[in-house]
Amino acid sequence: MISPKIPEAPERAERFLWVELFRGLAIVEVILHHVSGRFVRILDSEGVIWWIVAIVNRTLHYAVPAFLMLTALVLTLSLMRQTDYGRYAQNRLLRAVLPFLLWSGLYLLYRWWAYDAPPRVDRIPDYLLWGKAYFHLYFLAVAMQLYLMLPLLMPAARRRPPFWAMVVGIVVLSMAVYWFNRLVYRLPYTGSFILWYTPTVLLGVWVATQAERLEAILKRGWVWALLVALIGLAFYLPLALSALRGNAVNTFQYQVGNWLYTGGISFVLLAVAYWLSQQDGSRFVGLLRFAGRYSLQIYLLHPLIVSELDRWGWLIPNLGVRFAMPLYILLALLVPLGLAWLIARTRRLSLALFGRA
Repeated sequence: MISPKIPEAPERAERFLWVELFRGLAIVEVILHHVSGRFVRILDSEGVIWWIVAIVNRTLHYAVPAFLMLTALVLTLSLMRQTDYGRYAQNRLLRAVLPFLLWSGLYLLYRWWAYDAPPRVDRIPDYLLWGKAYFHLYFLAVAMQLYLMLPLLMPAARRRPPFWAMVVGIVVLSMAVYWFNRLVYRLPYTGSFILWYTPTVLLGVWVATQAERLEAILKRGWVWALLVALIGLAFYLPLALSALRGNAVNTFQYQVGNWLYTGGISFVLLAVAYWLSQQDGSRFVGLLRFAGRYSLQIYLLHPLIVSELDRWGWLIPNLGVRFAMPLYILLALLVPLGLAWLIARTRRLSLALFGRA
């Protein structure tokens, strides 16, 4: 099968095809999660359709941990090849910090224009430290914390710890963070704090230390990872659905289940991306690569599309949920993807907006 002729990016930041495929799979998951979440809020919570959409929405709630695992993996590989923290800091500044500040400002202005919600001076720390200028920007705030954290992990990473040591580290640190937050100091936004994602971050760092036998690890580990994910889902999903309905839940059971699920499914996603990279040449793989290449741009732009579809106002009343939701998904993916590709034709504009060409 001949793959579609997709324009090559002016620069390739990654050497590995599976990185782009992982990002492609993850960004599709982001769109499905956010759009399904939007429809959960308007459906009758007693109807069968609500339950189907809600289960899909909560099951797809793993994109941020998955992206953080991949980021930890890729950057650890880079730092292990060449330890140049000056260049590392410069790249992170241009590719993450400046786009975060720019898009925080743009979305604050958009909220003011579209919803008459002007920025509040007392919330500046929330906007800048926790990524609360718009609901999805917290990921970039967490990513920047990860960039600061990774150099501190490099001495341990260079020792190439065994798998059991990584698991012990995950358990000890995750429990410490949970109980510190519960008993000592309550974080304002746990989802915007990098240590809340300890399982996937340390998993990504550990996989990077085993890069020379990556294929063997993925082949041997994906079944176990899937089993862990299913066990975690059994704990997490019923509580997540209950919380979605406004009920109080056991937060410890919820969080442990969530950590098991997101850690396991992130590893499975990596194995799927690696397997797909061996199928290079298929149309599906080519399209996923294309989406993965512009995953950050899609991530930044898609909430704007969903919001404007809502403000447009006639799709859902006129088409109904069964037709409006697929249309939302397609537009939320394809419009940002098309805009990203067009903007990338102008290198300077792409660098200014997204920190990459």
